[in-house]
Amino acid sequence: MSNTLDDFARTAADHLGPNTFCSITQSDGGRIRQVASNDPRAAACDRVEVDEGHGPCIEAMGKLSSVLVDDIAADDRWPTWRRAALANGFDAVLALPAYVDEGRVVAVNLYSETGADWPVERIVALDVYVQEVAASMAGPGPVAG
Repeated sequence: MSNTLDDFARTAADHLGPNTFCSITQSDGGRIRQVASNDPRAAACDRVEVDEGHGPCIEAMGKLSSVLVDDIAADDRWPTWRRAALANGFDAVLALPAYVDEGRVVAVNLYSETGADWPVERIVALDVYVQEVAASMAGPGPVAG
């Protein structure tokens, strides 16, 4: 499943255009982990969230609601994640969560080097895509990663 999720990550980033990078994080019965990515910098940022226990994708999974940080430098809610994101060259992030099954939630996290000027219609299409990612993950047991 990990290769499939890496493919989803590549395609998700393509939905929003150049200079967008993707990482996928999963919460399984309260255990949170970064499970796929199309970019090592995006994966590193999500691993910081996992280690710290908070950040935009973890908030998105907890609320089952998208989280947009359109100016990472100006947002001080998650200082350790913020430092990691800025150090990796990102200035915006969009976290889109989806319910997988009982006890499991996934978030597709899009990182941008050039701001959050993503067209609304592409974000809506990407949200549908995230639901497809979640549906592909549904079933018994956790995703290997």
